[in-house]
Amino acid sequence: MSIFEKRYIFTSNRHSKRGMMALIFGMMSLISFFLATTISIRNPGEMISRMGGVGLLAMILALTGLILGILALQEDDVFPMMPRAGFAVSLISIVLWGCVIYIGIVGITYN
Repeated sequence: MSIFEKRYIFTSNRHSKRGMMALIFGMMSLISFFLATTISIRNPGEMISRMGGVGLLAMILALTGLILGILALQEDDVFPMMPRAGFAVSLISIVLWGCVIYIGIVGITYN
């Protein structure tokens, strides 16, 4: 067999729909985080009450994405790239929103 012969590998793997949804939900939550923090930095002390709803909805999206990512990783015969990416993005988003909630509860002091 020479190096110019074509080699084909046929696989029955497919892309997971749950993995795609996990990635989409995680990205939506992450984008919401960056938009909310940008708006709150530009308007210090003048936040509208809707931002709390945005944060809550984004946290729910991130949790849903995390659960879907875990379920997609357990599927058989799927490409693991999208479920892993969805899981990672959702986890990062949950950590970031958790930090915002913690800072909101505890507060920041500048000494």
